[in-house]
Amino acid sequence: MRFVIATFLVLGAAAFRPNIQLIQHRGIAPRTLVQRHHDTNYPRRSVSFLRMSPGDEDVEALLAKAEELRKEAASIEAARAAEKAQQVQAVFAKFDTNDDGVVSYEELVDGLKKQFKADSLDEAAVKRLFSDLDKDGNDVIDASEFKLSIREMGTRIESYIREEKDNLKQAALEAKEAKEAAEKAEARLAFLNEQPPTTSDKILSILPYLFPLLDGLQYGRFLLQDEVNPVINVVALLYVIYRNIPFSGFIAFFAINFLSNNPKLNRLIRWNLSQAIWVDIALIVPGLLGGIGKAGLPALGVQIPPGVGEVLDDAVFFGLIGVLLYCVGSSLAGREPGGIPFVSKQVSQRMPTLEMFNDEGRFVGRQRGEEEDGRGGNGDDEKK
Repeated sequence: MRFVIATFLVLGAAAFRPNIQLIQHRGIAPRTLVQRHHDTNYPRRSVSFLRMSPGDEDVEALLAKAEELRKEAASIEAARAAEKAQQVQAVFAKFDTNDDGVVSYEELVDGLKKQFKADSLDEAAVKRLFSDLDKDGNDVIDASEFKLSIREMGTRIESYIREEKDNLKQAALEAKEAKEAAEKAEARLAFLNEQPPTTSDKILSILPYLFPLLDGLQYGRFLLQDEVNPVINVVALLYVIYRNIPFSGFIAFFAINFLSNNPKLNRLIRWNLSQAIWVDIALIVPGLLGGIGKAGLPALGVQIPPGVGEVLDDAVFFGLIGVLLYCVGSSLAGREPGGIPFVSKQVSQRMPTLEMFNDEGRFVGRQRGEEEDGRGGNGDDEKK
């Protein structure tokens, strides 16, 4: 029985023995454990036993070895630094051929050629190296600035050359992209004629205004009764021909509308074609109001004084002539006549622009065209 009890006591003491490696793994130093034993008034014999355990001896040995390795590494590093300093100093002395204590650009070039055994060097790379070494910018390199070995200078020159090549490749790529963008813009410009108008374009651009002029002659019938005036006779002849052609108004309307959508025509011509249609449409308003007034006012007991209708028609005709003269004058000067209230705004909103077409010349609309220009694509990515 005593043997069994003694066996259990020995096993319990062995199990209670602290695991030094586990304590180190958890970040608790062995000394801390010893200190705890000391603070709890354990027998000094137990503390001595813990301090002299094999685990403590291994830790102390490892710490001492680590400190020794650190000192050895620091010593090696210091030796290498001293060796490099001696090498750099020796290179500086070789490059300083006139022994004036500084290395000029010419001396740097000559020294590098001798060290690399090269007949020529990349001038831009050498100049950049010289600029990097010349910290104070006095166009010479003194001993305190000369801190690179031959190998380091060669490596740096090679890196400069690679960087310059990469920059050239990037510049070439950007130039290629710019050229492609310019070619696409020219293709779009060829598809949609936005060029400055020529003299023939200016003359052709005023012809569409004959359409609203002929439709508006009905308002100037009181002013065009002078048979002696040759201009009036010519205008009257044109008006008679225009009215005698069946559906002349519809034919002229659809013809002008069709031509206004032709992208090959100059923008000034397309503008005036479209604006002539809107001016002609605007002539409907006074005729409609005059008809309503003639029919409605007498029914309300309002008598229209004689001559009022003639005055109103003359006012409409003079207004039309003023608008047409403005349009003709602006067009002959090469400017778009965009100052007519309401009418010019409608024309401007409906005029196709380069942004409404993709790179392939397909019409994509105003908003979508602007979005595609912002992305730099032609809209094919969305389809994919």
